[in-house]
Amino acid sequence: MNADPPIPAERTTVLIVGGSIVGASAALFLAARGITPVLVEKHPAISTRLRAKLFYPRTMEAYRSVGADQDVYAVQRSLPPADHAAVVASLAGRELRRWRLPAADDFSDVSPCPSAFVKQADLEEVVRARAHAVGADLRFGHRLLQLRQHDGHVVAHVLDADGEPYTVKADYVLAADGNSSAIREGLGIGRSGGKVVSHVMEIGFAADLRQALDGRRLALAWTGQPESAFLSWSTAHDRGTVSVTYDPAVTDPATAFDAERCRDVVSRALGLPASRFTITGSRPWHMGGWVADSYRAGPVFLLGDAVHVTPPTGGFGANTGIQDAWNLTAKLVSVLRGDADPLLLDDYELERRAVGRLTVEQALLRVRGHAEVPVDDRPLLSEAAVAIGYRYPMPGDDPAAPGLPEADEPGRWRGEPGTRLPHLPLTGQDGGVSTLDLVRDGRYLLLAGVEGHPWARAARELDPSGAFLDVALLPRSAGSGTPRPADACGTGDHGALLVRPDHVIAWRATHAAPNATAVLTDATRQALGRDRPSLPRQRF
Repeated sequence: MNADPPIPAERTTVLIVGGSIVGASAALFLAARGITPVLVEKHPAISTRLRAKLFYPRTMEAYRSVGADQDVYAVQRSLPPADHAAVVASLAGRELRRWRLPAADDFSDVSPCPSAFVKQADLEEVVRARAHAVGADLRFGHRLLQLRQHDGHVVAHVLDADGEPYTVKADYVLAADGNSSAIREGLGIGRSGGKVVSHVMEIGFAADLRQALDGRRLALAWTGQPESAFLSWSTAHDRGTVSVTYDPAVTDPATAFDAERCRDVVSRALGLPASRFTITGSRPWHMGGWVADSYRAGPVFLLGDAVHVTPPTGGFGANTGIQDAWNLTAKLVSVLRGDADPLLLDDYELERRAVGRLTVEQALLRVRGHAEVPVDDRPLLSEAAVAIGYRYPMPGDDPAAPGLPEADEPGRWRGEPGTRLPHLPLTGQDGGVSTLDLVRDGRYLLLAGVEGHPWARAARELDPSGAFLDVALLPRSAGSGTPRPADACGTGDHGALLVRPDHVIAWRATHAAPNATAVLTDATRQALGRDRPSLPRQRF
């Protein structure tokens, strides 16, 4: 394994390691834009473990951009509605309190996409099928053995599903290999945070929960004291988990949670006799949160759980990883098409690490009342602000003199650089229903005010063939009850926005300029990573 790799080897532009939802999404986002990645995943099939089961509008917007959103919503429509949570005496017993999950709110004023309530395994099925259909090379049951940097590229040593070794040369590697990432560990990248706020025993069970749920739209539940338990179950209502905390100072989970106690815990939480369910397994885990100290080493980029882990509260984890993939692949497409300088890739860590840190902090705040150790006190933001309304730091931001918040309610933003393009309903625009639909096929968008024709002409001078830059004008008005488009986007009638392929605003002009072509040229070069100093990067 330490010998030089055999030559020749397979060649790919992008190698993705890890085929769960983050890696599979990265493969889809690339392949849908004409970049064919190779993905290797050690597991031959999708995990049956209960994981994420809610996906926020900003995540669904990314899938919408590659035509996968309706497949996800079709899965949701086939399932019983599950968009509430409750505190119960037991699942089959008395309900003490019920509330609608924040992700189920009506986001139609800020997004063309509602949240999706599907289990992660179902989403992975959709995403993998879509990625394969658009050309991604997906290799399940293939295990990465080693990465080496060699002659300006990365060489991956892999075992295929039959145990036969082969090598792949790649220009870039995307490591989505989970929270115990061997790639991150091999690169020597540390973690910040690492605070364990609770020790948890998760007990799996199989049972028919339809009678216990009795038609209620519940996605999850907690039992009250004395033994507070967290209950989650599959969207098919045929299996689930019961999680209880324990004190490691006085409890050894290996001996304390024997078969009898596991049955007793599940029986009390479900309110069902042991004859009505089967224990399928148990595992201890540590609830906490951390962020990797770096998201990149040379041509290797880390994303998803490989660089951030959050408590499950808020449902942020998988969404944040998918947004890592959305951000990074948009940059890679621009670079690999030749539109952007490779220095643009430096922005991935700057942008996504800031979001990862904010998200971990907010998820930890949501378990503060049950934490075994103190959690830093910070303002609690809404789920919408965390999952939809975050703002990327942009060139020119002064960290010593902060002005705009890191995140805010999505409807409060007005086209500020670093924020997501405001959603406004449109009609008669080639079938598009949202301003977000004007951002197409991995290209940038110059979106000008209704009187912003000089900006539109400047864009066409800059990119006469429309190779990387599309052009559109805001309408004078949008749907009823929505702000005037020029106000919602902060451009006025004579200004303009430069929007990145990931829907993020890279630059804004609030008025006309006598030298529109020169101004837009400078803004575009900055947005594409040109004329920037190169930052030193870790090698391996």
